[in-house]
Amino acid sequence: MELKQIINILKKNLAFLAIFVFVGAVSGVGVFLLPEKYITTGSFYVKRAPQDSGEFFTYEGYYGQQASLAYTNTVFALLESIDLESMALKKLGAPVDELTLRKLHKKISVKKSGPQLISLTVKDLSPNESKKVWNALSDALLETTNKINFDGDTALSISQVSPEPVVKKAYNNLVLTVLIGVSFGFATSVFVLSLKEYTKEEKSS
Repeated sequence: MELKQIINILKKNLAFLAIFVFVGAVSGVGVFLLPEKYITTGSFYVKRAPQDSGEFFTYEGYYGQQASLAYTNTVFALLESIDLESMALKKLGAPVDELTLRKLHKKISVKKSGPQLISLTVKDLSPNESKKVWNALSDALLETTNKINFDGDTALSISQVSPEPVVKKAYNNLVLTVLIGVSFGFATSVFVLSLKEYTKEEKSS
């Protein structure tokens, strides 16, 4: 369908278009009026301490680097695992069931920021709750990895990059959210009208 045809269709259905745009704008305002969220973010550095032989390059040093990179993937998976989330809930004094696990999982975001760097982000409705959840997950991670490394490779270690995570209020802009809502409403109306016109053409042919 050509652009000229789409413009003609929109001109014929201005009321339909206006309804979708209005609904999109209202939806944008609704999103803006949702309770404010707070974000707690902190990073973990994964490393393996090589044995010092005094040489500039050793096989041990190379192996330590490769082991650190592989272990970073394990730590990443641990942070997203149901086991660690269960431990965090217990530390928070919350019941461990399907509902609480699902709610907690929605609050968490894990990102591999670098080869040996993992970032953990927690969103919640208050700065205190956001930080409490982050600390519970951090403690659970460090305890779990310490136990795993004690029975395996004791040279592997995980440390927080900063002693305290960063807590901030989530950015929310009224104009931006309304514009996104309007754009989505407009795009949806164009799609629906184009689909209707295409269906008519198919039936008539």
